Amino acid sequence: MNKKKIIIFKNDAVGDLVQSLDAINNIANHDKNTKITIYLSERSKNFKFLLNFKNTEIKILNYDLKLIDKIKILIELIKGSFKSAYILSPKTFYYYLPILFRKIKFYGLCINNVNNYKRPLSFLRKYLYFLVINERDKINKRESTSELQVELTKDLNFKQKYKINLPSEIQNNNDFKIVNYIYFHLKFSNFKKLGWGLSELDLILNEFLKYKQNVIFTKDIELSNQNHNYEKNYNVIDFFNNTKKINKSRIYLYDNIKGIKLYKLIRNADKVVGFHGMMTNLASIEKRPVLDLFYCDIKSREDFRRYKNALYEFKPKYKGYDFIVPNKNINKTISKMKFSLKKTL
Repeated sequence: MNKKKIIIFKNDAVGDLVQSLDAINNIANHDKNTKITIYLSERSKNFKFLLNFKNTEIKILNYDLKLIDKIKILIELIKGSFKSAYILSPKTFYYYLPILFRKIKFYGLCINNVNNYKRPLSFLRKYLYFLVINERDKINKRESTSELQVELTKDLNFKQKYKINLPSEIQNNNDFKIVNYIYFHLKFSNFKKLGWGLSELDLILNEFLKYKQNVIFTKDIELSNQNHNYEKNYNVIDFFNNTKKINKSRIYLYDNIKGIKLYKLIRNADKVVGFHGMMTNLASIEKRPVLDLFYCDIKSREDFRRYKNALYEFKPKYKGYDFIVPNKNINKTISKMKFSLKKTL
């Protein structure tokens, strides 16, 4: 019976997966004879190529665990003979597993928040072999969630920065035949919060053309069924329907682009601009130049605490990363953007 087996629970969003890559790299590479089972969510399954380690097996769960998912996990742990398990996605169900499986060493990322909120509860934490705490109840500068998860792996006596090992199908950089571009992701929910619409989008995209020859943008998947006439002003390439509508514009909408193709689009951009989240996190993997639009709506001290904590938790740390807080006045926001955009000239 092979006791050199580890299971990792990481069924959350793509941006959160990126935050765990350094820790997962340590777990997978500290002993390459150890077999690693990693559970991802349906939200991040198209990015499993980020975990291209020879000793890993990827399995998929729902982001919100259903009964069938919980049964699958229990069967896996019963049959799997795992020596250790890492809870990198802090869902409450996972913290009950150490009570049932006492022979497995459970490592857990825990959360403290205001009003004495704790996940998991204190009595469950004592069953963890080792834990780190994301202290959201504190307002002072602290370790990012990425750094905390690396701390969770310290007893492996192996520390190495994650370096992506791209599959062969992603190596070719010339798929899109467009170079010298700024990439922008349209997160329409934040546009609505700021009171922006398509006219503000047009102002932003045309501002980008002052710095680069082309602009490529994507939009939220849920916008696909909304009847915005993008092709009137922009080139539209639909990757799902394999259609193209090309005009004389130097602005391109890449619609329904996912997974490896989306990653290649980001990694080859001269600049990535977007609201904080999946796209800015993906860009940080290879330290691409980023302008992160960190949306804030501060109406109370609690709002201030929450946004400041989010910045500490998720802000990447490298020279090419810039961020601004966008203003509802689009002209003020564009003015803020310029200090970062000038770096692309």
